[in-house]
Amino acid sequence: MNMMTTRRARRHAQPTAIVRVILLTLLLVWTLTPLYFLVLTSLKSYVGTIAYPQSWVPTGGSLANYALMFQNFSADSVSYRFFYAMRNSLIASTVTTILNLVVGSAAAYVLARSRIRGKNILTMAFLASNLLPTVSLIIPFYVLTVSYLGGLHLYDTNTLLIILYTSFSLGLVIWIMRGYFDSIPIELEEAARVDGASRMISLLRVIMPLAVPGLIATGLLTFLTSWDNFILPLVLGPDQSAYNLPFFIYSLNGQYLHLNNEVAAGGVLAALPPVLIILFFGKYIVSGLTAGSVKG
Repeated sequence: MNMMTTRRARRHAQPTAIVRVILLTLLLVWTLTPLYFLVLTSLKSYVGTIAYPQSWVPTGGSLANYALMFQNFSADSVSYRFFYAMRNSLIASTVTTILNLVVGSAAAYVLARSRIRGKNILTMAFLASNLLPTVSLIIPFYVLTVSYLGGLHLYDTNTLLIILYTSFSLGLVIWIMRGYFDSIPIELEEAARVDGASRMISLLRVIMPLAVPGLIATGLLTFLTSWDNFILPLVLGPDQSAYNLPFFIYSLNGQYLHLNNEVAAGGVLAALPPVLIILFFGKYIVSGLTAGSVKG
């Protein structure tokens, strides 16, 4: 009986496994096809990008579009604007990540450990702020920056973009980090307090080392969100002093000529950091989202 039951289970499991493989294959093709077409386009000449029908097989590929990003660093050249945009993206994303981790972790710790009425509602309110579409807030931000805060000269600066990036990501950081702090037994902190450690010392030496996976997850999410932002630099940082990589890629197209090959090469280079981050640290992002959704 046991052998017959096992055979039947295997027979039922085989079609299920085949269906799973087919579905996963279709999902993989659906996900990787745009990336493949992006890389393929980046290896073509301009004439090759406007040919019809388009070839899906790489023939006569060239790295000339990539070389364009790394040569002739004279003012206003493509390579100069590329590295300038890369620098702006790195500065804005890195500073935004640090600010979110410091401010968001502090707020999350207070919400997790203190006895505040309505702290669950407050946490959800922070998270709900991330649900607001960026486009709906562009006009208020523009009016506030130009009309009411014009004396601060924030328009078209990395400082303004960092402030906005931080405000958009802070709610998610608070939500995830509170979930991590809630999952850490409070008895560990109480034991440190009994041994004479202050609340700050117990936070830094006991709680924060245990919350490192959450810090990594929120830091990566914040960095990726800031790196890929396009609409804010388009409206609030359109000049060369603050524009980032997505805006640089957009600027490669002219009014009458669309250089899809150069745009594709810029897109591949801009996508490399996020792709590498997901490949090497994706598990921390998943664990961070899972832990943040357990409590709170």
